[in-house]
Amino acid sequence: MSQTLNEQIDAVVKFGMLKADIPVDITGNLAPQIALRPYQRTALERWLFYIDKYEARPKAPHLLFHMATGSGKTVLMAALILDLYRRGYRNFLFFVNSAQIIEKTKDNFLNPASAKHLFAPTVRIDDRLVDIRAVDTFDAVSGDAINIHFTTIQGLHTRMQAPKENAVTIEDFRDYRVVMISDEAHHLNAETKKTLTVGEKEDKASWEGTVGQIFSQHPENMLLEFTATVDLSHEAIRAKYHDKILYDYSLRQFREDGYSKDIELRQADLPPDARMMQAMVLSQYRRKVAEAHGLHCKPVILMKSKTIKDSGDNEAAFTAMVAGLTGEALDALRAVSKGDETLSLLIVTEN
Repeated sequence: MSQTLNEQIDAVVKFGMLKADIPVDITGNLAPQIALRPYQRTALERWLFYIDKYEARPKAPHLLFHMATGSGKTVLMAALILDLYRRGYRNFLFFVNSAQIIEKTKDNFLNPASAKHLFAPTVRIDDRLVDIRAVDTFDAVSGDAINIHFTTIQGLHTRMQAPKENAVTIEDFRDYRVVMISDEAHHLNAETKKTLTVGEKEDKASWEGTVGQIFSQHPENMLLEFTATVDLSHEAIRAKYHDKILYDYSLRQFREDGYSKDIELRQADLPPDARMMQAMVLSQYRRKVAEAHGLHCKPVILMKSKTIKDSGDNEAAFTAMVAGLTGEALDALRAVSKGDETLSLLIVTEN
């Protein structure tokens, strides 16, 4: 099999041909508190090489940035928007799987009062002021502004299937070149994983199909995907992204570079209620350690379930376990946790 795009760029790095100065239109227009980390600069260097020097680059690029959770993918999105503006792009479509993420992202992109605002108080490119605006449609938007349409992929799919007045339509993508930015992009691969009939392949009424349809509307559209969890072990997905992964920055590398929090993995061959009690004991211990150092801390316990019904049943079981908690129950947990020195000590402390 031929080299992947990521491997081709790695070869360029090996021969010292990648280094590039990050344009001041990027660095000078990010928020003052943002200092690009080395791996973020590397991602931008790879982008600049791809856009300016990669001879096999298609006119309508589709790229994936496969980067660890917490590595600042949103900062990279903002930097790419600034760079694409200086290259003549004005219209951006930002979509994710969650409405909550949309609201958080809008705040980061548009609200100067936000502690996580991504852009400088005044954005100036090519010696002119540039506004950053949220828009409902790309029809009649400002040709001098950065125009961003924020949506969920579900909402976008619905609007493409049932167009409404004063909302983005398929014609918007036919008449204007648009940069599509997908956060948590692994959600787009549902159809890639499936075995489809001929008819389904021809007319996929799916999120992935909708994105593909939009992307193909204009010969200069771009699709930039960002995720930490693309399933490259799946043959069809690995083939889909063979020529699209521009940067692969793993969680292991993120941790080795000293940016990730230390993670302690614990395993327990116990029933669900006992594992819940273990998690609660550890959580309460963290809270008490924090309070001993004058810190207010509200630890979070996440219980993962396969189905919505399982989630409801587990929530009810956890609530009942907490309501009926006794010293005897903790003694019983200590008895089954004898092989875990930390938990045994913590349970004694709780008693």
